[in-house]
Amino acid sequence: MRARALSLALLVLLSSFVGCLGFDWFDDSDNEEETKTPLRINHVQMKGTHNSYHVKPFGPTTRAYDYTHEPLDIQAEEFDVRQFEIDVWWSVGQQLRVYHNQYDRGTTCETLQLCLGVLLEWSNTSSNHVPLMIWIEPKEWTWEATDTTTVLDAQGILEKIEEHINVVWPEDKIITPDDVRGEHQNLSTAVTTSGWPLLDESRGKAIFVLLGGGDLRDKYHSQFPNLEGATLFTMSVANTSEAAIFSNTNPVGDGDEIRTLVEAGYIVRSRADNALDGEADNNDTTRRDAAIEIGAHTIATDYPSQVDGIEYWVDLSVRCNPVSAPKDCSDEDIE
Repeated sequence: MRARALSLALLVLLSSFVGCLGFDWFDDSDNEEETKTPLRINHVQMKGTHNSYHVKPFGPTTRAYDYTHEPLDIQAEEFDVRQFEIDVWWSVGQQLRVYHNQYDRGTTCETLQLCLGVLLEWSNTSSNHVPLMIWIEPKEWTWEATDTTTVLDAQGILEKIEEHINVVWPEDKIITPDDVRGEHQNLSTAVTTSGWPLLDESRGKAIFVLLGGGDLRDKYHSQFPNLEGATLFTMSVANTSEAAIFSNTNPVGDGDEIRTLVEAGYIVRSRADNALDGEADNNDTTRRDAAIEIGAHTIATDYPSQVDGIEYWVDLSVRCNPVSAPKDCSDEDIE
């Protein structure tokens, strides 16, 4: 009994002595770091721009064309824009031209290669950014009285888009359908089970998406069945094996549908405003607020920053997605 008491006294004395030296050998709970849920690409919500290259025409113009964007790198650096939309037009013997249409040709970068080069230069100096979402829309791929497939074959515009991307953008900075599919049978299964790649492994990269459906999408899928070997994702159709990235620009009327896709693991692009619908002129934030609330991952706008004479704009930084992100996500973890 006396020996036990003596041992206990020595143990207490030793503990006090060690504590005085600043060591804590008996309680390591303070050294345990809280393990946070790993973030993935689809856990992010970010601002995008519609017709990201656009410069309004000189002189009087229609309301739909009456807006001007800053150069792409300024949008990324100063306005936190991470999603871009680029229209491309085929031209004989030239690079793919970038402009809206024959009546609205103002642009901050005249070709697809120049536009991508501007974004790449910014990306290389801001390597911690979340993956850029770059939507590319071929605009001159159908003529009246000519079937679309014939025009696509004659122009080779899909092949040219692939070529231009791979000439400018390094392979190791592109997230492709193959990267996301992994060992799964198809993209839809991959993103709804294993999920998207980890955010920390995807920083400084870009995801390219073909903005277009119908014959255009079918033609691309015929070139890349199951999108194997493809550089671009395609604008998804529900309940198809290639489904991964959707576009739905009606966050008010289709809010439940968009939220369901987001919850399932898909990525959804939406829009905050449309000049013809008057959100900017009336400072109507209904559409913008709905897109944010239902968890659209990228929300495109004509007004990513404040403009003189217009109160409306989209004040949205790169942040945790309110629907898909884990509860322990903090905006500081995103960028």
